[in-house]
Amino acid sequence: MRKAKLAVLVLGAALAVSACGGKDKGKETIATESQQETVATEATEPTTLAPATDEEKAQAAEVGKKIDAIYVQNWSEDTERLCKEAKEAWDALSDSAKAEVSGEHASPEYFGLDTGDVSKDDPRNQDEIGEKEILVVSFGTSYNDSRAKDIGGIEGYLAKAFPDYSVRRAFTSQIILNHILARDGEKIDNVEQALERATKNGVKELIVQPTHLMKGKEYDELKETLDKHKASFEKLELAEPLLGEVGKDAEDVNADKERVANLIVQATVTGGGFDSVQKAAQDGVAFVFLGHGTSHTAAISYSEMQSAMKKLGYANVFIGTVEGEPEETAVGAVIDAVKKGGYKKVTIRPMMVVAGDHAHNDMAGAEDDSWVQQFLNAKSFDRIETQIEGLGGVYDIQKLYAEHTQAAINAANTAAEETTAAETKAN
Repeated sequence: MRKAKLAVLVLGAALAVSACGGKDKGKETIATESQQETVATEATEPTTLAPATDEEKAQAAEVGKKIDAIYVQNWSEDTERLCKEAKEAWDALSDSAKAEVSGEHASPEYFGLDTGDVSKDDPRNQDEIGEKEILVVSFGTSYNDSRAKDIGGIEGYLAKAFPDYSVRRAFTSQIILNHILARDGEKIDNVEQALERATKNGVKELIVQPTHLMKGKEYDELKETLDKHKASFEKLELAEPLLGEVGKDAEDVNADKERVANLIVQATVTGGGFDSVQKAAQDGVAFVFLGHGTSHTAAISYSEMQSAMKKLGYANVFIGTVEGEPEETAVGAVIDAVKKGGYKKVTIRPMMVVAGDHAHNDMAGAEDDSWVQQFLNAKSFDRIETQIEGLGGVYDIQKLYAEHTQAAINAANTAAEETTAAETKAN
């Protein structure tokens, strides 16, 4: 079972965890001492439960099967029923039985992990929305607070920036959609459902703004889906993802990547209380930005982001990925690069739109393969700090998405005008 919080005991060094308020929200600092033993432990003492009976273990096993049954990427007519049944079965378990839930994907965290107040999130699935819609498409996250702040932040900005359009939401991960529906009862559309909703609502102009970082696999699949629905709308345009076009090589850095590089560095400087990125470098601090990684040809975008950092003079900034693709972004390669640079303090922050599961677990988790733990185990650093904040919560990132949306609106209008002109000429 993954642990959502991390504490580290260090022999001869103090553990310092910042308060959850002001600029320190989402930040955790771990003081370490090189070459001394570090021991991972729970942030709080676990509650003592009575051992589960054989009957309770059997009930827990059934719940595990029900969770695995909805941990699937394909929607079906049975999905909502199965989600409801899984939650009802979980609710009927004793606390001892809940602790026994397991399966291929199931664990007590599926229903038991507190990820924030779902009521703060707007699923944006309302009807009667008018003829002009901006559909914001995200991979999604089951972390309620992050969904409201990061994805909801982008959607809210677009709603204010384009008051003539109704802003709606779709997620591409059915696994996440099922998790949210089962646990919290919140229904969010997948892409097909959102397009069907737009059609039924009589939308004539549909602008689709993905919150994806780059033109990778998710973006390609979204484009293919939209191409099948073109006939349903008078205007349909897909906007650019955050980093824009994929360059031809690692040195081909476009304006979007350069701008995002500046914005994430500034957000990290502000969030960490540093005077500047240059002062941080002088103090021996390295910034590590962690993306997801991909085997898609768009993986070169991560290398281009590293080139952007170099071009901007940020010698103490390193790009990593959870998947370790491209290979120079793997955790071992990044640790070696930080050590080679002579930096003794490290700040790790997600280069992801949402601070969800990857940020909380793959980056800052207590398991041995998390980035924090592997940096600790290197025993080469005096301090490791994490900032669990998504890009979607950064105001200027939201503004950049809005600029991409405006470009798509302009393109849709131009295409419509050209079509009208061509039809007039033909007649």
